[in-house]
Amino acid sequence: MSTTPADDRSAPDPFENAAVLDARSLRGLAHPLRMRVHQLLQKAPATGKAVAERLGISSASASYHLRQLETYGFIREDPDLGTSRERWWRAEARGFRLPEHLDTEAPELTTALRHAIAAGWSERLGAAVNQWSAQPEGWREAQFMADRTLDLTLEQAEGLRAELIEVLNRHAARGGPGERTVHVQLAAFPSPEPGADPDA
Repeated sequence: MSTTPADDRSAPDPFENAAVLDARSLRGLAHPLRMRVHQLLQKAPATGKAVAERLGISSASASYHLRQLETYGFIREDPDLGTSRERWWRAEARGFRLPEHLDTEAPELTTALRHAIAAGWSERLGAAVNQWSAQPEGWREAQFMADRTLDLTLEQAEGLRAELIEVLNRHAARGGPGERTVHVQLAAFPSPEPGADPDA
């Protein structure tokens, strides 16, 4: 989830055309495999067969999850690409927003969704680590992994979030010759370790 600062109009809002989840549609994405199917279709339209081959799953499994995504409004059939023998699917929106009120209205589903997101992050990072040393010179040094533990007040944590979003938005407005798609994964949360929060 993200918003573009009002004073930075040059930065595109990556969630401008995102679907806004509610308690019903949340069920459509709260599954690791369904999340992968949805992410694949956000890149480009595909057939059920292509989805199955790309994700290494059975055609029956791909068809089931495609139907579920269609039921909840995340994808639609593209008749312009389809034929009498093949159905093509495309994503309806670019990304999604998870309203914070759903954490109290449907906590089990928001937890399942975040687990699905975290699983995707882990898979993507694992693939990047496998290719880390093989990246060309320059890109090999530019990539990084970092982990920091901070002691923050609620106000400071909110400020950190706003600053990080501003940095991402600023760099999203750039680009140029030789650009590549770069994935940036960020997460900030109170430590879940027992005894880490004296006020809990």
